[in-house]
Amino acid sequence: MYLLEVMYMEIQDEAKAKLKKVGAENLSNEELVRAFLDSFGQSQKINQLTNHFWDTIGDIAGYGLLSQNEKRKIFKNLPDATVALEAGIELGRRIQKQPIHLLGKVLGSAQLGQMMVSRFQKEPQEHLLVLCLDTKNQIKREIVVFKGGLNSAEVHPREIMVEVLQVSANSFVLIHNHPSGNIEPSTNDLAFTKKMKKVGDLMGIRLIDHLIVGDQSYWSAAEKRFI
Repeated sequence: MYLLEVMYMEIQDEAKAKLKKVGAENLSNEELVRAFLDSFGQSQKINQLTNHFWDTIGDIAGYGLLSQNEKRKIFKNLPDATVALEAGIELGRRIQKQPIHLLGKVLGSAQLGQMMVSRFQKEPQEHLLVLCLDTKNQIKREIVVFKGGLNSAEVHPREIMVEVLQVSANSFVLIHNHPSGNIEPSTNDLAFTKKMKKVGDLMGIRLIDHLIVGDQSYWSAAEKRFI
């Protein structure tokens, strides 16, 4: 009997051990929940608690749709776990939304695209973001020039170039998100990209890229050789 208990404990501890070994980003959603519960000394009840968690929310995105009262009921006998989970989720959300200039240098469209996917994921409104870069691709300034229902006709190149000129930028990057999750550029998106490239070239300030960001991926004008 003792041997079976030991084996059971080892199985339950696999998710937490895996997290320590390969990092949280390499765990499945279920493994993350199991590792979280194991951290509260609930190894003997992990199966029961994990099943209850998924039965309640259905899908990982469903957690965010619950009210505070509904969230408290998931682990009603573990109030500290509920508080810790909420705090962890909020910390993760704030980390993702930290201004990108803290990261320093733009190394390429792939790096920037992935960071922006994380930043604008589930964002219900469209944003048009401008990154102003120096000669070494260091971000000198980051500013949201438009927020709401983005229409290229509503954003004049002058509004963007004023921000770029204020910091004597050598080049700039445009980024905007599609709340629908569809990253395919519209006809207006493509025309706007061409217009901004032309304006930048005339002023000697190069448009390096225009990124369109969705929930899971991004479209890059530079990677597609559109500019």
